[in-house]
Amino acid sequence: ETVIVAISTPSAQAVVSATRDIPVVFTAVTDPVGAQLVQSMEAPGGNVTGISDMSPVAEHVALIQEILPQAKTIGFLYNPGETNSVSSLAALKTAAEAAGLSVVESTASRSSEVQNAARALVGRADVMYVPTDNTIVSALESAVGVAEESDVPLVTADTDSVSRGALAALGFNYHEVG
Repeated sequence: ETVIVAISTPSAQAVVSATRDIPVVFTAVTDPVGAQLVQSMEAPGGNVTGISDMSPVAEHVALIQEILPQAKTIGFLYNPGETNSVSSLAALKTAAEAAGLSVVESTASRSSEVQNAARALVGRADVMYVPTDNTIVSALESAVGVAEESDVPLVTADTDSVSRGALAALGFNYHEVG
């Protein structure tokens, strides 16, 4: 028996659109319903199933407030073409509003645009926030460089990003969640 295992929202979307017969199991997909991979998490339907890695965004906001109590505006750096990031943005706006914070956005559709997108947040945000966005994380050093030169802290949802220069992160250990 053959099964396709897709890791990340873009790869899962590509595989699911390519087959209706081979079973597909996805992982590291933030919003499987929003990405149109499954009808619901409880009853996925079709040949597709998997697990979500929706970030604990309210906990991220609490972490930002704990580390940076003076912060009023969170700068959200993302690729608007990634469904996972659009879902994370909606969750962040809700959590930030509940905490009395505002969110400003800056987008990068390609990794080569990350540095300029980060620069666009300087002077507009007290802290930069990077979700589990494949485009931004692939060029994280560009955002970290801007954060360091402008003295704007950078927090992420990807724990591996701390070793790459982020101030703090809160997320999943992907090895532990399979």
